[in-house]
Amino acid sequence: MNQTMLDLQHKVQTALFEDPRTKDFAVEVLDTNGVVTLRGHVPSHDASGVIESIVRDVPGVVSVINELDVR
Repeated sequence: MNQTMLDLQHKVQTALFEDPRTKDFAVEVLDTNGVVTLRGHVPSHDASGVIESIVRDVPGVVSVINELDVR
């Protein structure tokens, strides 16, 4: 994995951690050339949507693949 991919992953993880609505969720973030895949478990569809929205706003994110499991 190259440094740019690691930088974007870090930016996305930081954005999720710094938002009080999402900081407690364990979300796996994978990046492939700006296409960010989200994996993990969240308590509601609303939480999934908030996470996806935050990630879309991170500079460098081209698109988001939301594979979050609502439980």
